Amino acid sequence: MVFNYLSRMVKDKFDKWRYNRIRDGVFMDNQPIFTSFGDNIYMSDLINNCIDRIATEFSKIDVKSVVESDDDSVAIQKDDITRLFRFQPNPLQTTKDFLASCEWLRRKTCHCFIFPQWEEVKDSRGNVTRRYTAFYPLNPTSVKMGQDEYGNWLIQFTWKDGTSDTLPLNEVIHLKWRRGTNLIACGGDDNGNADDKDTLKSLDILHKVMEGLPIAIEAGLKLSGVYTAKTVIDADKLKAKRDKLEEHIMSSKAGIVAIDLAGEFHPMSQRSVIIPESIMTFLKKIIRERYGVSEAIVSGQYTDDDHAAFYETCIEDAIVEYEQAFSQVLFTPREQDIGHRVKCYYNKVEYYSTANKISLAQIARETGIMTLNQMADMFGLPPFAGGERRLQSLNFVNLDHVDKYQLKNSQKGVTDNEND
Repeated sequence: MVFNYLSRMVKDKFDKWRYNRIRDGVFMDNQPIFTSFGDNIYMSDLINNCIDRIATEFSKIDVKSVVESDDDSVAIQKDDITRLFRFQPNPLQTTKDFLASCEWLRRKTCHCFIFPQWEEVKDSRGNVTRRYTAFYPLNPTSVKMGQDEYGNWLIQFTWKDGTSDTLPLNEVIHLKWRRGTNLIACGGDDNGNADDKDTLKSLDILHKVMEGLPIAIEAGLKLSGVYTAKTVIDADKLKAKRDKLEEHIMSSKAGIVAIDLAGEFHPMSQRSVIIPESIMTFLKKIIRERYGVSEAIVSGQYTDDDHAAFYETCIEDAIVEYEQAFSQVLFTPREQDIGHRVKCYYNKVEYYSTANKISLAQIARETGIMTLNQMADMFGLPPFAGGERRLQSLNFVNLDHVDKYQLKNSQKGVTDNEND
């Protein structure tokens, strides 16, 4: 779709009014990015719990601006990106809140749009660079993408109050989840919306099963038998006979009732419907599989292997998406060429068992891959003076010196033989 009227808006894209309106969208709106019609799967506690586990875990990453060199070395930059993600990416959220919000939106709507606010700064040579001042996750009610008459890709956000804003697509960070028939918008269906049809079916079955349980229990407490009077009597006398029978039944301790009433009591068997645990487990499993979250992760009773699988299925994918989307928007092509990147660091070691941490500490002590303070941090101990030292066993040799060491020993052997 071509927006002919957009050119004028794009020219002054850094004016304050635009920032204010986008911030208004953050305040005022709490709607899905791509509106889904029909039933809402996010009314389910099971769905929300799965997304919350992923979002909470993703919020624990450390975001850094780095420069990667050709020799694979990585230098963390002390720039505005690293500074903002140290504590507060915007005035409204901490880093943890921001990251959790982004991942929640990505999992719930299959899209998360982030607006980087920045200023142009000129140095003494007249070179213009960007200085980032905030990052905002956006919650528009609808989104449209298209090109203007010059071939530039634009994205239009419509807010809850009916107003809209249009930005160049390459100035908005777009995080996606799941792929579908629309390979550009992604999301699941042709329009980029989340495709929840199969999940809705599973949730509906689970809901009916859980609704049936209290009904079955309540049915077991109702009618238990029929009393048939032998004679034709009026309603009052029949009620008195029924009350008398109930009194006999309630006073029985052994389950045997002796009556001399002119009538017969016919018990009715009550068969409670029992839902096999395997069915409940199966229904919950196929719902959790949409998000790649196991029962152990949801309940919090996971092992090292459970958490490793959770990381590889959910967190690692989010980190790769985050790093690529942020790096593509925040850095110019020239900056990307010389190694500027956004990197996300996630501490997997803290989820190891004590035994595995001890094993890792022993390897680190022999190879020098960790400082003493890093090893102390694994066990929850505070850093100490002199803890930045690295220890290494003398049984290991630097690879750069192996050839020299072998050559020296070889020459020594030749000399010894000549002396002999």
